[in-house]
Amino acid sequence: MLNIDLFENINNTEVLDLLQCIGIKTKTFSKNAKIVKADSKINFLGIILQGNAIISKTDSLGRITEIEHLKTNDIFGHNIVCLNIKTSPVDIIAQNNCEVLFLPFDKLVTPCEKLCGYHLQLIKNIMKMISKRNILLNDKIDIIGQKTIREKVLSFLESYKTNKGSFSVPYTREEMARFLCVDRSALSRELCKMRDEGILKFNRNIFELII
Repeated sequence: MLNIDLFENINNTEVLDLLQCIGIKTKTFSKNAKIVKADSKINFLGIILQGNAIISKTDSLGRITEIEHLKTNDIFGHNIVCLNIKTSPVDIIAQNNCEVLFLPFDKLVTPCEKLCGYHLQLIKNIMKMISKRNILLNDKIDIIGQKTIREKVLSFLESYKTNKGSFSVPYTREEMARFLCVDRSALSRELCKMRDEGILKFNRNIFELII
């Protein structure tokens, strides 16, 4: 738990002090369990210590839109508590077994009487993590703003591409379709067309861009 961005530039002894001062807690969730339920009260920041989760929103017709994918070290809840919103407008669901760190927001933003330097460093680290999440959200806007499914797919895959050739994406086809805001069948057809045209190769969630 100590080797995460949240505790950057804070030594192990100081981290233990923070755990007692702020009341940081951890909890584990099994696959498909709801870490946060829509319309539930939320007064904390969360950090994924291990595993993956999805932030999604369900409309009045039962249609699910995936908003974000969370992986180890990612922060959530900041856009709710920082705006003083009392309830969560989204569900956060574990994709696999997850361990989550919860930080009570009120104690987090109100340093104790000692004005400990490491508490202030913790706040700086959180601001840095929030900034990174905002950059990722801007990247998603660019991806889903593409006009065609093919353009969305290429933009999406480029964001995961490495210099090693093949690379993995942390999505099933259904999750990928939700992320791109397209129909799953249409996505599968376009992927097959792109494969047949020699644009890419894929096997489940392993891809290789040829172009």
